[in-house]
Amino acid sequence: MRNNIHKTAIVDESLVIGNNVVIGPYTVIHPNVKIGNNTIIESHCVLNSNTEIGNNNRIYDHVIIGSDPQDLSFDTSRKTFVQILDNNIIREYTSIHRSTKEEKPTKIFNKNMIMANSHIAHDCILGNNIIMTNLSVLGGHCIVEDDAVLGGNTMVHQHVRIGKLSMTAGGSRVTRDVIPYMLLGRNPVKHYCLNKVGIKRYGISSENYKILEKALKNLRKGEDINNIKPISEDLQYLISWFSVKSERGHHSFI
Repeated sequence: MRNNIHKTAIVDESLVIGNNVVIGPYTVIHPNVKIGNNTIIESHCVLNSNTEIGNNNRIYDHVIIGSDPQDLSFDTSRKTFVQILDNNIIREYTSIHRSTKEEKPTKIFNKNMIMANSHIAHDCILGNNIIMTNLSVLGGHCIVEDDAVLGGNTMVHQHVRIGKLSMTAGGSRVTRDVIPYMLLGRNPVKHYCLNKVGIKRYGISSENYKILEKALKNLRKGEDINNIKPISEDLQYLISWFSVKSERGHHSFI
């Protein structure tokens, strides 16, 4: 199918473009950009060099992707990247910065909703089915795992991990890791219960939910979770998550 590129868009001739792509008015596409099939890029967006967009994405007005990292030590002559895969929605005025390392792009996987005025800094990695609510901010080198939800105006320190199926309350100041399956909130922020709604929507059985409750009870007491029986797939994931070295440690419990 034919592409629809508005006459006011400024598109570098090196663009590698798929089929049925829409590029809106006054959008600027810099050299060495790739855009996959059925992607819509609305008006006044900027796609900087070394940006790769996959299939079936929708990028709303005034989004800027692939700008230089806000890192004073970064050499702007380095060829670094942003890679966005498929079926993502990126809302108005979001900014996504390219990585600091040539071999490892800032990367967003599939089916994510990045709401308006969010910021994703250099070297971040976002998994699948994540929701970043309006005004959420990720510092550099953050990892957000599958199905996590960041409440509105959540601010995340650099090098933090946001665990699978976790959720942060609106306005959270996240300076340490967020444990998978947990809700984080209050002031100062702490883990206070399992993310019951998210877990239910994900389809985790009531039996496995009870196992996660046991894990939360042990974690609150500072006790080992490796001895909990039976070991469900979700508990095994939680155990393996703690086996990875943390740059920041994790938030405490209520």
